[in-house]
Amino acid sequence: MNIFLNCPWCEDEVAFMVDQDRDELICSACSTSFDLAPDPAVTFALLYAAA
Repeated sequence: MNIFLNCPWCEDEVAFMVDQDRDELICSACSTSFDLAPDPAVTFALLYAAA
């Protein structure tokens, strides 16, 4: 499954692949991976709190 998010490194909205086996989001443009949280608010915080 793919979802579109703003990547903090690419600084653009790109498709992220969801790797459910590893609980990760992977940016299709720069291949950076992020931990996937089941709650969308937590996932958003993981992506943008550090940026």
